[in-house]
Amino acid sequence: MFGIGLPSLILAYLAFRGIQNDQALLEQERRQEHYRISESITRSIDEKIRAVELAFFSTIADNTPIQLHLLDSLRQLYPLIEEVFCFQNQEYIHLPTAQLLFLPQGSIQHTPDSTFPRSMAKKIQTAQQYEFQHMNYNNALSGYQRAYENASDRHIKGALLSAMARVQKKSQRVQDALNSYETIAQDFSQVRIAGEIPLGLAARLEISALYLSVNDSLNAVRILTELFSDLIRREWKLEKSQYDFFVQSIRETTQRVFSKLPLTSPLQSYQNNFTVLQEKEKQHREKTEKLLVFQNRTARDLQAKIFQNMDDTDSSAMRLTLESGEHTYLVSLFNQLITDEKQPDGIWGFLINTEYLNYILFPAVLQDHISPDETAWIIRGKNGTAILKSNQTPEGPAILKANFVRNFPPWTIEFYQQKLPVFEAFLTSWRSVYFYMFLLIAGILTFGLIFTIRSVAHELELAKLKSDFVSTISHEFKSPLTSIRQLSEMLKTDRVPSKERRFKYYDILVEQSERLSLLIDNILDFSKMEEGRKEFVFGKTNIHEVLQEIVSTTQDRVRHEGFMIQVKIGDSLPFIKLDRTAVSQAINNLIDNAIKYSAEVKQVVVSAYAENQYLVISIQDFGIGIRKEEINKIFERFYRGGDELTRTVKGSGLGLTLVKQIVEAHHGKVDVKSEPGKGSVFKLFLPLDASE
Repeated sequence: MFGIGLPSLILAYLAFRGIQNDQALLEQERRQEHYRISESITRSIDEKIRAVELAFFSTIADNTPIQLHLLDSLRQLYPLIEEVFCFQNQEYIHLPTAQLLFLPQGSIQHTPDSTFPRSMAKKIQTAQQYEFQHMNYNNALSGYQRAYENASDRHIKGALLSAMARVQKKSQRVQDALNSYETIAQDFSQVRIAGEIPLGLAARLEISALYLSVNDSLNAVRILTELFSDLIRREWKLEKSQYDFFVQSIRETTQRVFSKLPLTSPLQSYQNNFTVLQEKEKQHREKTEKLLVFQNRTARDLQAKIFQNMDDTDSSAMRLTLESGEHTYLVSLFNQLITDEKQPDGIWGFLINTEYLNYILFPAVLQDHISPDETAWIIRGKNGTAILKSNQTPEGPAILKANFVRNFPPWTIEFYQQKLPVFEAFLTSWRSVYFYMFLLIAGILTFGLIFTIRSVAHELELAKLKSDFVSTISHEFKSPLTSIRQLSEMLKTDRVPSKERRFKYYDILVEQSERLSLLIDNILDFSKMEEGRKEFVFGKTNIHEVLQEIVSTTQDRVRHEGFMIQVKIGDSLPFIKLDRTAVSQAINNLIDNAIKYSAEVKQVVVSAYAENQYLVISIQDFGIGIRKEEINKIFERFYRGGDELTRTVKGSGLGLTLVKQIVEAHHGKVDVKSEPGKGSVFKLFLPLDASE
């Protein structure tokens, strides 16, 4: 421990301190590297914005008066431009190319209704009385038709045709009403009458209602889907309340149809298309509302920002950040007043598309400069919320925060460096050689200690087994010798009362002497096998004769104890090459064990038969059995079961060891099946071609 363990600990401590210093240097280098990366990223973003500004401002300066189609083409060419605007007279924000879904309330000037000519007015009034007061729809329709034929003004003709379609609908003349509304939708689509509702829009809504009234849901949904698509494509200029009314009507009607009817294939297709249109409408609505807020609520803030940045002559562009409610606007203004003959003087600029900036431009630039596997990053807004972040989850405090050039966009980019665990640093640092040396020495010490403990434990266990073996063998020898001596003295002094008793004593003498002889043979053979001096003499043997001889001898020896040894030998057993003496000894050991552990059932069955390529010799008893966990241990030398009943039976613990060694010397195997309380079956498998 002092010669090896203490120096190893010192080496490990030095390695740990060295790696800590390496980590500090590495973190400092990474911080400098991230500072360089942040400068590259912010400079790259600035260059890309500047390139768009140059293209935009050169288009504005070179094309006076301003041509709107050039601005629209420029916006299509550069996705970073969300919308172009002109700050007219620094009072009003004009969006010349904006495609708005709807206009603010009051944006559409109401035009007075066209006045009916005096000759026509009385006829129309009469027709209206027939329609609304007398409910005489035929006369009302005739009056409207005569007035329509004599009218020449488009607004009057549109109003009269609308009245005709209304009367036809009331009188249940569905097909005529459909034809009239189709004519309105085709020829008078943009005509506006009272309330400034386009006739074509109202007519198509009425057409869908007529189809529903005759249970033609498929055509009704088709008309509504087409109408919804035209609203999204800005077919008509509508104020917000008008647009919301028609969109809400279309949604409620279509949802009612989809919920009541089974979705057949055509209807399912229309539902899918309607779902896509709803998502598209949602995106256009959000953009429209954002642009309207910018147009109506940021003019004063924009004027103040321009005044504050008038001295900024370093660039041809002024970059400003405006906020209104939940919206943040990134603005780039041309630092020059443009005079246009067709409209008031103004400052031109564009809104930067923040979605394109966040989800396309930022990731592309960051990917060019940052390895996603090593560094985590977050782009945060002014209020600290995360606008965009890397796939790798940031952990711990930010090691570096950087602003963009000229604080535009007004956000910060934060870099997070994943800390290398100390253990991993051990494995990657060049100083880890100390750590590996420590592990090697500690491993050697641990292995040596375990090996020593196991060796000592094994020797102690073996010494104990040998001590138990000597004690057991002493008793094993003493018991038959004592019996032989006592019976011999009784026979010598003629103290046996009867001839029958004398013959019984003779049997006991033979039994004890054979037992002693078997014990001596086991010890001698075990010693020879352990030292590798045991030689086997193989010869062709009739196993039938061997078993009959063994069973006959054993039966005579144990008959006085009431044992019955039953023999079951198959017909025509083949001769087999084996060592007759050794195999007989193995079989004797198994039969002897079967007799000793038979308990109350004094019966042993010995059988032999050929199975596949083996000659199988089976010895079965019906005694105390063997526990499952001890079956693999009973063939170990000196081992005896831990059961108290087992320990009361005399034995050396070598018999089964010899059986296994003898069978394996014949290239065979031993199989044991046992169940406590029901007995055991030992099977010897000897190969029929044992000469190999």
